[in-house]
Amino acid sequence: MGGLPLCLVLLLWGAVSVAGQPVACATKSDDGGLPETGGSIVSDKKEFYDASKVYPVRTFSDRASTGNTAEFCLRYEIENLGPNSIQNFYWGLPGIRIKELRPGLSDRQSRSKTIRSTKDPEVLPTTINAFANESATPKVWMIEGQLAQAEGAQFAEVVAVDPAQLLPADVENLLVQNAFPQHTPILAVRLDQEKEIYPVRETVSGNGFTLAVNSRAFKLQDTVIFQTEVVLSGDAAKEATILMPVLQALQDSKAASSIEYYSAFLNSVKKQGSEPIKGFTSRKFATNMSVDSLLGKTIFLSDHVITLRANDNEYCYRFQSYTPFAVDFDLDRCPE
Repeated sequence: MGGLPLCLVLLLWGAVSVAGQPVACATKSDDGGLPETGGSIVSDKKEFYDASKVYPVRTFSDRASTGNTAEFCLRYEIENLGPNSIQNFYWGLPGIRIKELRPGLSDRQSRSKTIRSTKDPEVLPTTINAFANESATPKVWMIEGQLAQAEGAQFAEVVAVDPAQLLPADVENLLVQNAFPQHTPILAVRLDQEKEIYPVRETVSGNGFTLAVNSRAFKLQDTVIFQTEVVLSGDAAKEATILMPVLQALQDSKAASSIEYYSAFLNSVKKQGSEPIKGFTSRKFATNMSVDSLLGKTIFLSDHVITLRANDNEYCYRFQSYTPFAVDFDLDRCPE
């Protein structure tokens, strides 16, 4: 009996992974990487130019409903197709920054995240950058704005708010003085909603490692519990070092209602950012705060970066975790 036609194999690949979950919910550590075609996969070949050399790359993306109401998985991958390494690669949409994007499938970057949205994903242009000032614009699946809306009966609503409308003037000035101005809306969850807070799940895979971050927050009477679990696995992880300054700083935080607590938090982030951890495999970062000790009885789904040094290379990824502080740390906070 003959095997399945190639076109059918690719179609099935684009729907369900070997683990039974949608391919868009997995990473290359689960299935070896997305093919160029099949199912809903979108791939796009682009080129960078530097010092009279051409550096071809290909982006891959996929999307899938998880089966839950208004919940999707989005998956992104980038591969260097040429023979030479690409310096200072930066892709803002999925939050990937790499000192040296090396050639081949083994060094392909792959990440997935689960997101709630009342909007369906659509294929739109995204910007990728490399070298000093090179850019290209492939098309990928995305939910415009990337807002993790948690509308509906089950989960508390996550809304984008202007930090200037929420932060006291002295806290705003402190952030500016410490080079942390907040120019874009931050995602917030008000605690007067009698609903569960949506758990966030993100995974990234590279050459010999997988990094998974799961974050949740929940309210017990007058206390809010913040929990973010980080798990690092793979052969390359054994010799790696990792920096997680925001998560480490949160463990030392007692409140977030005034400039004193914001100042202590920022100082702790700076300190932790200079102390890489060796031999890391997993850790659950947790802290508890009373509702009254929070700014406006609100918590935030904040951006922060985790830096991994492995394979004689440096990888910096943006993740989201629930925090009591209205501060985003984007890829510009990666070590220089």
